Formats: sequence, C-alpha cells, structure tokens
Amino acid sequence: MKSIFPAPPILIFSMFLISCGGYLPSAPSNWSANPTEMHAWDPHDIETLAKRRENQEHLDKLTSEIERLFINHASLDQQGATMDVLTRKTDAKIRRSEKEFLYQIGNEIDRNKKMQSDLKDTQAKFEQAEKRLKKLTEVIPPVIFSSANYNAAMKAFSQGQYQISLRFFNKLVKQNPPKFLEDNIHFGLGSSYFRLKKYSQAQKHFQKILDDFKMGDKRFNSYVMLGVIHNLQGEKSRALYLLDEALSNNPPERMKPLISSLIRNINEEEYSHATN
Repeated sequence: MKSIFPAPPILIFSMFLISCGGYLPSAPSNWSANPTEMHAWDPHDIETLAKRRENQEHLDKLTSEIERLFINHASLDQQGATMDVLTRKTDAKIRRSEKEFLYQIGNEIDRNKKMQSDLKDTQAKFEQAEKRLKKLTEVIPPVIFSSANYNAAMKAFSQGQYQISLRFFNKLVKQNPPKFLEDNIHFGLGSSYFRLKKYSQAQKHFQKILDDFKMGDKRFNSYVMLGVIHNLQGEKSRALYLLDEALSNNPPERMKPLISSLIRNINEEEYSHATN
C-alpha cells in the first residue's frame, strides 16, 4: 500500500550524502618493488648502453628510410598518375596515327595499282608504236617503172589483145610511172575497157584525165571518148554537152573536125529517131 505522505526532498538528499561520504584512500608511501623490475631500463654497463644506442641509431635510420620510401612512393604514385594520363593521350594519338597510316597505305595501294595499269597501257602503246616504226623503217624495194611493160601494153592493144593490155597497164599504174606518161596509161586503160565494152570502167579513166591532166595531150581525146560512151548509153544530151565543152576549150586544130563531126552525127541520129 502506498504511503499518502511523500518523502521530503531533504531526507532524500541526506541519505545520498551518507551513502557517498568519506575520502579516497591516499597513495601508499612505501611501494614494495621487485629488484629485477627496478633496473629493467637501466644498463648494467657501458657496453650494453653503447649497444642500445647503436640499436637506436639503427632504428632511427630505418625510420628515416621508411619515411623516405613513403615520400618517394607518394612521388611515384603522382608520376604514375601522370604517366597514365600521358599513356592514354599517347594511345589516342597512336590510334589516330594508325587510322591515318591505314588510309595513306590504302591510297598508296590504289595509286600503285593505277600506276601499274598506266604502265601496262603505256607499254602496249610503246610496243604498237615500235611495230609501226619497224614497218616504216623496213627497206621497201623501190618500184621501178618498166618501159618493157609499157611497150608490151601498147603492142597488145594494137594487136587487139585488150585483156593483156589491161594487165600491163594496171601494172604500170602501180610502178610510179613518169608524169608525162600517166595520162597515156590511163587513156590506154580507158580504151581497153571501152573495147571490151566495159563502159563504166572506161569512163572513170577518161574522166580522171579531164580532172587531173588538163594540160596533157590526151585531154581532148578523152572528151571524144566520153562523148561516144554517153551516146552509146543513150545519154545524148550529156554527150553533146561534153563535146561542146571540148570545142569551147580551144582544142588542137586536128581535133576540131573530129569533134564537130561527132556532134553532127549525134544530132543527125537524134533527128532521125525523132522523124521515125
């Protein structure tokens, strides 16, 4: 059962003082000491002291060395960090350089391939040029005009052997004949074809004389032969045109009667056909 009278505060405080009252015991003035412990830190002699001093100096040196190693280690750590940064930068540069070198190597490979291709083309062109030069420098025996062939052609024509005369005249054309004989040879070819009734081929040689040998003595003879050919082919107006042109170009006196006679004959034939 609880008391209805609370304990006064003074009574509680007094009880606390009674329980905690008194002083701490004082330190003893006379300690009981162990003789072996009394001299644990005191050297027995100078030799022991010197040895301890030597050990202490050795320990001091070790301590200094450890401190120095610590400082150096810290410095090495810093250097290592710096080297790591430099290494990363260097690696990046190496990778960039590697890409650039690979690109340059690729370009050089392509350039080398192109140069080889160009070299092959150049070599092929050189070989072709060399072959052409060789052909040009080959000694080609000169074609010498044969007067014997010319005489044989004229003889065959006069004897009515027109195939033989054609063969000789064609040889003469390829033998680089003298200029003063060129129109004669073409006239012989035209006349031979005319005798063989190959009028179109004959016409080419007579026309060549009119075009290329206007000062030759076979010019007006060619006019007459062309007039005859066109007349035989029924081209009377063309025949009359050529013959009139021949007269207007002042032919030799010996040719004028022949040309005029041929013109009259063609006109008479035309008149006769018209009246019939």
